[in-house]
Amino acid sequence: MELRHLRYFIAVAEELNFSRAAERLNLSQPPLSRQIRDLEDELNVKLFVRSHQEVKLTTVGRALLIRARELVREAELLRTRAHHLEREAYEELQLGYAPSPTAAIISGILSRYHELAPGSSVTLHDWSLSEILTGIKAKKLHAGLTLRPRPGEMRGVEFEALHRYSVGIVCAKSCPLAQLSVIRPSAVPADNLVGYRATEFPEYHQWVAKVLGISKTRVVINQECDGVLSLIAAVESGHAPAVVAEFITGIAGDRLRYIPFVSKPSFMEVGLVYRKGETAENVKKLIASSLAFKEAFRPKAEEKGKPRMDTNERE
Repeated sequence: MELRHLRYFIAVAEELNFSRAAERLNLSQPPLSRQIRDLEDELNVKLFVRSHQEVKLTTVGRALLIRARELVREAELLRTRAHHLEREAYEELQLGYAPSPTAAIISGILSRYHELAPGSSVTLHDWSLSEILTGIKAKKLHAGLTLRPRPGEMRGVEFEALHRYSVGIVCAKSCPLAQLSVIRPSAVPADNLVGYRATEFPEYHQWVAKVLGISKTRVVINQECDGVLSLIAAVESGHAPAVVAEFITGIAGDRLRYIPFVSKPSFMEVGLVYRKGETAENVKKLIASSLAFKEAFRPKAEEKGKPRMDTNERE
């Protein structure tokens, strides 16, 4: 039995006339009559009572008509769903990302994504956290790799933490602080720092004060920078240290010395943010890729980023 047999049966049952049903199906009447007889033979029942004057459904035919309509409707829904899934599989993934926080993880995640979705394309958008959240909610982005949003920003989105980075300072290799392996927040010269410009990063100054455990008024950023590259250059020049998260080393490399905080260590989480209840296949594959990378990345990252207490520490 094929789906066309059910469509032929439904047409004849609704028209109760083989000629009109054949015209509706764009068939000639003899082939339609043969198809109905084949269906009756396969089911081993009579679906119609035929006479020269009329065609009637049998009792069995009336009962099977209901189920035949259900099966055809389910087949159409299945076809529609299949086409939708195929479009999703080849839909270009729109992914926002924050360059500095994701420098060490984005290539590994995308590599695994392309293994799960071969042939699919990805467009990357270098956006801030607030821009990524706006883009996801407006459906301009499928997802974003960025810092963990604040609780008040989580409405309508999910966040999957992928890695936790320590917080500390970066300084020039020529700086006296570069000899330390760890540092206490109280030892950081809060009145002489390099940092991000308040207009581009309005929460940075308050975050630095919180990390150092002092009031915001005591934080003095003597050289403000408009991005991570200018901050790295300013610190490398020996101007002053900067309070940052460990992920900056993914961009700075060995140009600067990173020193994590101890005593009251702080951390920043980086992960994948996406719409709550997301069903798109490409986003599901991105989530799976991110989680697979998280498991592979964790052992090496945890060992590398673990601060150690030793005698070479600034009180």
